[in-house]
Amino acid sequence: MPLNGLALSLLPPRPENDDENVFRLPGKSGKVTKYVRSIRDKAGITGKELTYHCSRHTAATLAISAGAELYSVSKILGHRNLVSTQVYAKVNLDKKIEAVNLTKGLFD
Repeated sequence: MPLNGLALSLLPPRPENDDENVFRLPGKSGKVTKYVRSIRDKAGITGKELTYHCSRHTAATLAISAGAELYSVSKILGHRNLVSTQVYAKVNLDKKIEAVNLTKGLFD
């Protein structure tokens, strides 16, 4: 997945011969959940249960709320069809209202 300039600037230096993987995650979702929880603990986040799927859902919701196309988000998540992404990442109410208001004045 591509990273923006800010994200890249926050990463520690890597050897030039390193592959494109930024994070070395364990293969199974249970192990990834442990990894996500350790990040939560290091960040000092309390009172919130975090899992692998929670992190995916948050990333997708934030991307869509920021204006990312649903198709692009579905490809980042590895979904084969848009229906999976629509269920997975709810668009917030403000974006729904904004979409409806795009037609304002078209039929005057």
